[in-house]
Amino acid sequence: MRTISFSLIPLLVILGSFLSHAAQRAQPTNSPDSVIRELYRVHNNGKGGVFEAKGKKYIYKFFDQKLADLIWKDITETPEGEVGSLDFDPLYNAQDTGITNFQIGKPVVEGDKSTVLVSFRNFGQRTRVKFEMHNGKEGWRIKNVIYSDKSDLVKILSPLQQLLLRRSAYKSRLQRTRVQHSLYHQGGLCAAEAHQRWAS
Repeated sequence: MRTISFSLIPLLVILGSFLSHAAQRAQPTNSPDSVIRELYRVHNNGKGGVFEAKGKKYIYKFFDQKLADLIWKDITETPEGEVGSLDFDPLYNAQDTGITNFQIGKPVVEGDKSTVLVSFRNFGQRTRVKFEMHNGKEGWRIKNVIYSDKSDLVKILSPLQQLLLRRSAYKSRLQRTRVQHSLYHQGGLCAAEAHQRWAS
């Protein structure tokens, strides 16, 4: 009787590779809270340059297309010397930060949507920031950021809001010009009166 002998090593290698690949497919590439955690890590309390021109790859990595486009437009289309809508840190809803007690909550997932609540104290003041997320072809992305005062990042960066901000800035500049003109005019009258009194 002829016996067939073969090595089990190649079969074990193939089987191990198959199981490893299956495990990788079963495990999600990211989760909502891991995306938020990585965003804050890269942001590095404002030192990472996420919301700057050099941070474009991060903007489109963490935010969905609509919000990423709004952020990028604000960064690149704000006239030089002017402050755009992002005159604050969007991850802390503040211009100055002194962060303590930072925590990322467990995600609340409903199908392809999720919310992640981040809480911290900024200079002792308790603050919460809620991230609304969507799971698409490229994984979880941030679609909006909701702040404690009910404002949100999409509305802040929307064209209508930017128009209102520009109008407000124009009115402020106009008011300052009127005040300066009034002071200048009053100063001129005072000088004229003083001259008349000296002459008499």
